[in-house]
Amino acid sequence: MPDSNLLSPPDSVELHYRKDLQILTARWLRPITGPELVHGYEAALVKARQHRARYWLLDVRGRGPASEDDTDWVLSEFFPRLPSQLGGRVYVCFLLAASQLSASEQEAGAPLVANEHYHVRLFAAEAPALAWLARRQDFESA
Repeated sequence: MPDSNLLSPPDSVELHYRKDLQILTARWLRPITGPELVHGYEAALVKARQHRARYWLLDVRGRGPASEDDTDWVLSEFFPRLPSQLGGRVYVCFLLAASQLSASEQEAGAPLVANEHYHVRLFAAEAPALAWLARRQDFESA
């Protein structure tokens, strides 16, 4: 997909950079296809590069479940590219339906990936996700 197509996000996702929190937010608005998923993530990366945003909140509740192939692409191809393009370790929170997480996971977040390049956690609500991202920012700035 040419970069010129990536400058604007698809109509299936809203992208916002919250300068006050230094967080990139992506909200999927409807169920999507595999190519729309890729386009949405690539558009998020374009927006993140503009702000060097290393803290992401991805609300996938409106998107519906991703296929195994799409999930594999995000975890094995997309996320590994982020640190070099954004200047350091990246922290990502996914917002999922509460039914997909236990009560303790909903509050503390369920770790999905944690390595030297990126940390990914799953949450059911925005407030605990934002609190986790704020703690990560504090940790990185200490």
